[in-house]
Amino acid sequence: MNEPPKRDILLLELERERSIRRTVRLLYAKRSRIRDEIDRLVSHLSLLVAVPRKTVEDPQPESDILIEAAKRINDPVFTDLLVQIIRERTR
Repeated sequence: MNEPPKRDILLLELERERSIRRTVRLLYAKRSRIRDEIDRLVSHLSLLVAVPRKTVEDPQPESDILIEAAKRINDPVFTDLLVQIIRERTR
């Protein structure tokens, strides 16, 4: 049978790997920017919306409001990301 030369196959694999690595770098940069924006949103939430005062029982009402609002947009992936960022901030 007529198989492509081994060199062509290696070249295709090299191009594919380069494309994958380039895409990984782009995705990583975009993910970092998105996480930074969400982090800023969480830190500035009290300036953006009216939130109840902190109490002993609920020291972070802003976070609770943000999580509840995120749940209502029916996007579990986004909600999970938001909850993860909020938990990282409270550690």
